[in-house]
Amino acid sequence: MKERASRPSLIQQKLWTTRREHYIAVFENALLMLRQCEKLPIDEPGLVRKLYFTTITARRAIDPKGRFSSPRFEAQNLPDPDSEKIEAFEHKRPDIQWVHDDESASDDRHREKSFVIECKRLGQATVSRWNLNEQYVISGVRRFRSEQWKYGLHMSEGMMIGFVQDMELPDILNSVNSHLTCESLPLLIRSSPLSVAGVSLLKNEFGRPFPPSPFTLYHQWIDIRDIPKVAKQAVETAKNSKSKRVKKSS
Repeated sequence: MKERASRPSLIQQKLWTTRREHYIAVFENALLMLRQCEKLPIDEPGLVRKLYFTTITARRAIDPKGRFSSPRFEAQNLPDPDSEKIEAFEHKRPDIQWVHDDESASDDRHREKSFVIECKRLGQATVSRWNLNEQYVISGVRRFRSEQWKYGLHMSEGMMIGFVQDMELPDILNSVNSHLTCESLPLLIRSSPLSVAGVSLLKNEFGRPFPPSPFTLYHQWIDIRDIPKVAKQAVETAKNSKSKRVKKSS
């Protein structure tokens, strides 16, 4: 009897694993397609917009029959069925959500679940002193733990995408981990070697004050440092940083 009772949850877990691996594969391929672009925008909204188009191509190539539907870009968080009123976090807009039907949900209000993907740039601080690696943590990772944002509510997993614009990958990893430590968040663990010309896979797991907890966050970093416009911007940023250091020392 116990084995029979556990079968539906085991089947559902296997179905979700298949779906999650599909999501990860689609975005990994979409990011690799992004690397083939002759030029890319520097700003985050522009990069996410470009990713939208490569995601369409990657999804159709991997899932031509559309069994896994398609991700939503710039959509509001799903409403919380457990709340009797509209919550502030329901107005927040993750960069990407991949919504699916959870067949194991006994309450139809809980049937729709969203795998949330947030995107951020990685590298040196910008000319305006915007610390990209710090923002990756406080305006990215932290939103999956914050009660004000509640990214990934009712899901045990989500994903971050990082656009590497400059700096060496090991230095970025050390920098991001330093900011994670400041926020009392676990360090990133590499799931594959850091890739100079491709996608680096990482993850971390942490507790949070809303369900489910603990939560696993996957990370995909795409190296776009050699794309012409990005490379040019990196050189200009380095020159400005050097100029500021010279002025301070004189």
